[in-house]
Amino acid sequence: MAEDRSVVLRQEAGALGELTALHADPVFYGRGVPRGDGRTVVVVPGLFGNDMYLQPLRGWLLRMGYRPVQSNLLLNAGCPNRLRTTVEDSLRRQLVRRPGPVALIGHSRGGMLCWAIASRLQQDASHLVLLGSPAAAVVRMMRSGASAPTSTVARSEVAAAGARALKLMDPDCNVPECGCAYTEDLCRPLHPTTRVLSIYSSDDRIVRPGACRVDGAEDIQVRGSHAGLAYNRAVYPHLGRFLADI
Repeated sequence: MAEDRSVVLRQEAGALGELTALHADPVFYGRGVPRGDGRTVVVVPGLFGNDMYLQPLRGWLLRMGYRPVQSNLLLNAGCPNRLRTTVEDSLRRQLVRRPGPVALIGHSRGGMLCWAIASRLQQDASHLVLLGSPAAAVVRMMRSGASAPTSTVARSEVAAAGARALKLMDPDCNVPECGCAYTEDLCRPLHPTTRVLSIYSSDDRIVRPGACRVDGAEDIQVRGSHAGLAYNRAVYPHLGRFLADI
């Protein structure tokens, strides 16, 4: 991943074009997409992101017959245990109003938070969708006790920025050495009935595509930017099919 930074920036800027293409695609308006059963779907942003950029995805989920829930994260950065608690609190408030099985969709770092929550929900987590997320690689490292450099799963500059944010926002956090509830969540197996879908881009220069593959899950490779996976029109038919399969 020692590519010129300008190449990466140009590719990621293509996410705007992917959003435009999505709005022009019939799949965005439900053509050929099976309708949902009204279940709650939590949507969690990636590193340094918040709920704003995921609004097109949440709007689509609502049109398809689901009940999308925001993460309530002001910024996905810092201590993952604190962030996981914020998302989980938002989810539980929704479940008081409408109990039932939950689906989770996490983009990039958001996929790790969704994995942790799914492991806590156990059989109540029906679907886990990872969009360009290295969650599986991180889980494997935590379970094995390995201390591989973060550059093995993500671009080194991105990993370093995340580490700096952690020290700034939560200076007492030394995850995963802390052994907090979040690390326990990632080490706990998902329930056998929780179905997992990982969609990643072969063009991704932020997260290594190989880090996104999940053993025993459905892995789908598309083309496009890392940020644009939330808007990639090739992603949406797979999302619709997967979430409707219960």
